[in-house]
This record gives sequence, structure tokens and C-alpha cells, in this order.
Amino acid sequence: MRSYARRAAAIGVVCVLAAGPLAPSSFALDTAAVALPQDAPHYKVGDNWTFERSDALSGKSRTFTQTVTSVHADGSASLLIGPGGGRLELTSEANVVPNGADTRACGIVLHFPLRVGERYEADCTATAPSGMRVQRRAQCEVDGVETVKTKAGTFSAVKITMSGVWQPQYGPGGGPMEETLWYAPSVKRVVREAFQGRLAGRGAPATNEIELVQYAVKP
Repeated sequence: MRSYARRAAAIGVVCVLAAGPLAPSSFALDTAAVALPQDAPHYKVGDNWTFERSDALSGKSRTFTQTVTSVHADGSASLLIGPGGGRLELTSEANVVPNGADTRACGIVLHFPLRVGERYEADCTATAPSGMRVQRRAQCEVDGVETVKTKAGTFSAVKITMSGVWQPQYGPGGGPMEETLWYAPSVKRVVREAFQGRLAGRGAPATNEIELVQYAVKP
């Protein structure tokens, strides 16, 4: 059981927000609220976002803040993570890449312009907190625009769904995974993310959710 829990925790590597247990309370389609396609966000030094990550398997949650410390010529940005002082990179398309990782690191999911019905593949490698390297391959689809509620407020957000498989880079294991993201242009980030994965399709799923709880961004 302990071995399964470790593997389940390893696959719960959420793609876009960090490298959250309620679903959105409103799924009302609102395509007029945010016209598609969307332009990529423009970051400013000082933009910051605080997220809460919840792990249903362990029952634990934690809160972390990401703050833009510099913006580069290509539109990407460097972020400082608190508490702890870690760093990561935010691509010009609001995808998170851990500091020092290559562009295939998990987090490369958003592709602008976002068009309803567009489908594409997200193939990446992630490192779990345990140190296990996990390969993930999923088909993504831009579903449309929904009204989503978070602790930071209610937003019109572009919904993207993912469905695929995960597999340890070395050794046996692996199984199906699903993930749903809600990107809010007014916030410049994904404001809610829900991940679910199973070990070879068996047992209780590893479920992680991330939700925006506070933010401050410049126009």
C-alpha cells in the first residue's frame, strides 16, 4: 500500500502552475465573455499570484506565491517562489518551466492563439517530489470559455482538457491520466487546475488540484 501511495504521488505532477479539492461550481458556457482567439499575456515586474495546492490522497495542502522578478525580450519571465526562495521560468504563453529544465518539462500546455476545438499533443517529462522522472503524453483540446469560481474570485476562463498516459522514465508502472485547466486572460495565468492519474488504471486515483487564492497584476 505504501509503495502504491508513493507511485500515485509521483504521477500527481500538475503541469502548468507548479514545477487544487473542489471542481468549478459553474460550467456555464460564455463564449461572449472572452473572445477567442486570445493573445498571449504580457507580464510586468511585480505581477504575482498565490495558489493553493491540495492533494486528495494525502489530505494535505500548501500555499505558494509566484512573483515576476524580470521580463525578457521574448516575452517570457523569471519568477521567485515563496516561501523558500525557489525560482522558475514562465514562458511567453503562460507555461511554467522549472528553473534549469528544458522546454520539454511539464508545463508546456498552452499554445496561443487559443481556438475553440483545436487539438494538439503535450509530450513532456516531469520530476516528482520523490525524485522519480515521469514521462507524460496527452491529447489536449480547447473546449471553450466557462465561468469558473476560485478563492481569488470569479473569472471567465478558457477551458482546456487533457487525456493521456504517464510512465516512469525507468522501471515498470504507468497508467492513464486526465487533467483540466482554466486559463483566465485577465489574470494572465491558469486559475484552476485538476489532475487525476491511476497506477495502471487500478486503485484510488492520485488527485491534485491547484486554485488561485490571491493575485495582483498590472495591465
